[in-house]
Amino acid sequence: MNRFIIFIGTALLVLLTSFAGFCQPRLTASNQMYMEIANSQTHTFSNAFQVQITLEGNNKSYSNWSLGAILNQPITNAEGKTLPYSKIKLRLSAVNGATFQQIGSGTTAVPLSAPGNTALLINTSNYPIRNGLYDYYSQIVFTVDVIIEGGTYIDALKTWQAYSLNLAFNLLDSRKAELSRASATNGIQIRPDGTYTPAATYAIQVQDNARSGLLELKTMNDYVNGASITYSNGLIVTAATPYAIQVRTNSANFVAGTKTLPVSVANLQLTSATTSAAVTVPLAETAQTIGRGSTATTSAVSYKYHIRYFTKANDSRLINAVPDTYSGILVYEIIPQ
Repeated sequence: MNRFIIFIGTALLVLLTSFAGFCQPRLTASNQMYMEIANSQTHTFSNAFQVQITLEGNNKSYSNWSLGAILNQPITNAEGKTLPYSKIKLRLSAVNGATFQQIGSGTTAVPLSAPGNTALLINTSNYPIRNGLYDYYSQIVFTVDVIIEGGTYIDALKTWQAYSLNLAFNLLDSRKAELSRASATNGIQIRPDGTYTPAATYAIQVQDNARSGLLELKTMNDYVNGASITYSNGLIVTAATPYAIQVRTNSANFVAGTKTLPVSVANLQLTSATTSAAVTVPLAETAQTIGRGSTATTSAVSYKYHIRYFTKANDSRLINAVPDTYSGILVYEIIPQ
C-alpha cells in the first residue's frame, strides 16, 4: 500500500509540472511571401513574416512583455555574396488580438541588428498577454513588413541565387528574459534582368605638367607685382553626380631646410574650362571648396579645370624671406554631394 501511494504522488508531480510549463506564452513564426527586387529603389514587402503569440491556461497574465527580432546569420547566397543587414528594417504593420494603441509601440520601422543581436520591435508593451479566470486560450498575431533600402549598392548584388533572410523572433518578459522563440526564413532575389543604377564613379587627377607646380620669383618685378603660373586643363574631375572640389596643404608652411614660409603666401585660382567660372583662395592647411559640379548623369563625365598659382604684389613676407627653394604638398579632393 505504501508503494502505491508513493507512485501516485510522483505521477501527479510530473503531470502538474508539465501543465505549468504549458501555460507559458508560446511564439510561432512563418514566412508569407518570396521577396524579389528588380531595381535600385527602396522596396517594402508587406506581410513578409507573421508572428503569433499564444497563451493557453486559465487566469494567466504576462505584463510589460517585449517582442524582438534576431538575425540568425549573415544574409548570404550560394555564390557567397552578402546583403548588408544594415540595409534592412522590420516594421509591424498589422495586429490582431490587440491594437497598437493598446500596446503603445510597434509601428516604427526598426533596423536589423548584427547577427545574434536583438532588435526590439515592441519594447515593454502596455497591453498584457492574459487569459481571464474562465478564458483558456488567447492569441495576438502580428504582420511583419520587410523594408530593403534602395541604393547603388544593389547593382553589385544581382544574381539568380536567392539570399536567405533567417530571422528568429523572441518574446521577452518584463525583465527581458526570453519566454519563447521561433524562427522563419525568407528568400530575397535580386534579379539580374532588372534595371539598376550602378555605383557612381568618382575620380580626380592632377595632370603630369601640373603635378610639380613651380612658382618662381626671379626679378624685382615678381616681388612688386606678383608672380603667376597657369596650368591649362591641369585638373580633371570624373563624376556622375553633383560634387565639390576641395584643396588643402598638408602643413601650415612651405619648407626649405630649417627655413619656412606660411602657405598663404601662395594663392590658387581654379577655373572651369567649360563655363569659365573661377574660385580664388589663399592656400591653407584647412580644406577649402574651390569648385562644384551640379549635374547628375547616367554615366561618369570628365570635367577639366585650369590651375593658376600666384603671389600678391608687395607681399612683405616674400620680400623679407631668405631666398631659397621652398616646397610643400597640395592635396586635391572630390566630395560627392
